[in-house]
Amino acid sequence: MDVLRLHCNESPYGPPMSAVAAATDELNASGARYPDSECALLRERIARHVGTSGEMVAVGNGTDELLFLITLTCAGPGGQVLVTDSTFPGYLNSAAAVGSSVQTVPLNDRRISAQAVIDALGPDVKVVYVCNPHNPTGTVLPPADVERIVDAADATGAILVLDEAYMEFLSLEGGTGLDAVKAGRRVIVLRTFSKAWGLASLRIGYAVAHPELIGRIERGRRALPFNVNRLAQGAAAAALDSDGFIEGVRSRMSEARERFYRRLAAAGVEYVPSVTNFVLVNVECDSSVVAQQLADEHGVIVRDLELFGLPGHLRVTIGTEPQVDRFCSALESVLSSLAAEARRDTVDGRSDVAALPL
Repeated sequence: MDVLRLHCNESPYGPPMSAVAAATDELNASGARYPDSECALLRERIARHVGTSGEMVAVGNGTDELLFLITLTCAGPGGQVLVTDSTFPGYLNSAAAVGSSVQTVPLNDRRISAQAVIDALGPDVKVVYVCNPHNPTGTVLPPADVERIVDAADATGAILVLDEAYMEFLSLEGGTGLDAVKAGRRVIVLRTFSKAWGLASLRIGYAVAHPELIGRIERGRRALPFNVNRLAQGAAAAALDSDGFIEGVRSRMSEARERFYRRLAAAGVEYVPSVTNFVLVNVECDSSVVAQQLADEHGVIVRDLELFGLPGHLRVTIGTEPQVDRFCSALESVLSSLAAEARRDTVDGRSDVAALPL
């Protein structure tokens, strides 16, 4: 049985062919040479893409490395980091590795509450991590709420990090953190080539911020020379020259997402509408059991969100339309089986199994 990976939010469409060609050329021509440690050409290319200068860009071996460097250089041991509950674990992992303390803010109806983040800000908070669009719920903050958080962080002296790993999936990017950066605000924006650009295997992400903040990240990064490999640098630069690629991915993803919604609705399965390439699915029962049966019986791997603090929910990457159909059929089969088991237990006098859809 072939395995369908729907747990890491990888793109089913792959990278631009120009990026593949650039990586191949780099390997053939310079595979024995170290890469440019400063990523100078790529930083300049990213800067043109986002509309800033090269000194406002840092490049990392995935955004995970950048998260670690930001926490290390901007919060440090004993510094306090503010995060929302039920989100990307990289923020907590970085804080734990550095020795920073963590304060969490609960979600409100599976969305980030701007007011809750603002209320939690205080003089001890050094770094605020806001995942927008939010992973794993797929929701996005209105631009006005982003601006309110920017203002509040400024007022307390905290550095606001807007993790925009999934921002390319939105049809409109106005009101993103890049606007705040260009206005000189104390904000770091994180983006990645792993999601919409389809280059997850090469591990490359970037940060955009005021030169002073980028300087902090770079001072930490220089302890990790050659952190971004030559193939990744060449592929990312070529990807940015692929006119229309992101628009095409966005269009195909939108069509597959709508198909996903229709299938879930027809099966009576609740979900949270998403702006990203994944959907939060409410299975209304033990999500770990559902995830395990999907893997064991159907070869479909999804993310069980119990460890994210969202029991009963799965995060499912939106694949191609045939992959959407395969997942939905598998989910219907698993939920039907569990519902039949629950009915049998009830007949046998055991009612400890929660009611299930289908």
